[in-house]
Amino acid sequence: MGHYCRICRGERPNEQFSGQGHRIHVCKSCQRLPKSERRAIEDRDDIFGFLHQSHISKKNVAHLEQLVKSDKPRVASLAAIVLAVARVTPYKHRRLKILARNHRELLRKLVETGLVFAHTGDWVPPEAWLQEASRKN
Repeated sequence: MGHYCRICRGERPNEQFSGQGHRIHVCKSCQRLPKSERRAIEDRDDIFGFLHQSHISKKNVAHLEQLVKSDKPRVASLAAIVLAVARVTPYKHRRLKILARNHRELLRKLVETGLVFAHTGDWVPPEAWLQEASRKN
């Protein structure tokens, strides 16, 4: 039975982990990556994880504000979108419906970046959310 690497998301044999790698769950090949690249992968995973949570806390919002200032443009743009979502609807319950009704541009950004997949495991086309919101208005 192998171990899980949190960077490449692969299950590797025990021999692929060094002593330090066992503890931090990073295989030897991923440890060779530059720290900035590993940090960008971890930051991106954090950002996707925030949308999966039932409540984006004030502490998480503060972390997102730091990620917006990242030198990696992809991380900064994803963090800015999730930060905007957190300020509009910090709770997950009916988050997509609220965005579809009141903040369609923000919902479109979620769909374009793929962040909407982090919100729900069931992929529903964004048109369905927009149609439902327009029917109720």
